[in-house]
Amino acid sequence: MVRRQRIGAGFYAQLFGLMVLTFVVHEAGHWAAGRALGYEAYFSLNSAGVRDPSIPVEHMIAVRAGGVVVTLLQALLGLALVLTRGSLAAYAVLFSAAFMRFMAAVMTMMQPNDEAAITLAMGWGRWSGHALVVAVLVGMTIWGARHLRIGWKANLLAWAVASVAVTAVVGLDMALQGGL
Repeated sequence: MVRRQRIGAGFYAQLFGLMVLTFVVHEAGHWAAGRALGYEAYFSLNSAGVRDPSIPVEHMIAVRAGGVVVTLLQALLGLALVLTRGSLAAYAVLFSAAFMRFMAAVMTMMQPNDEAAITLAMGWGRWSGHALVVAVLVGMTIWGARHLRIGWKANLLAWAVASVAVTAVVGLDMALQGGL
């Protein structure tokens, strides 16, 4: 185990930027999956997909899974760098992935997000996908925090910063789409 990490303003600024980048990379995963399947795809800060309304369910699942898989890979990379290098920046990468998918689960109460859309299409219910993905990501984040000896106060402030970043991304995306 490494010594307790001293976390300052630079970490939180980095976390904010990485939260925004997490959205971009996640949506790029959806876009890339749609393009790989041969569809005309769209991409914004907080949404991506294909324009074909008659997409087969298997392709919809693949497109939805594209973003989730990219986010899981992001978290694996972050955890690997936390464990091998003791990287605080990598912890921000890991935290961003977990926070984003947790918030996606929360938003599923209003409209099924990626994991819910996938598991609903597969007949597994609304929450099973979110439960699995969020449990894995939060577990990895706890592992990383313990390894770096990051305490609850730092994580609480990280939660607040991530919340502001998510709000900024969603608001900016709505403004760019003409929804504000």
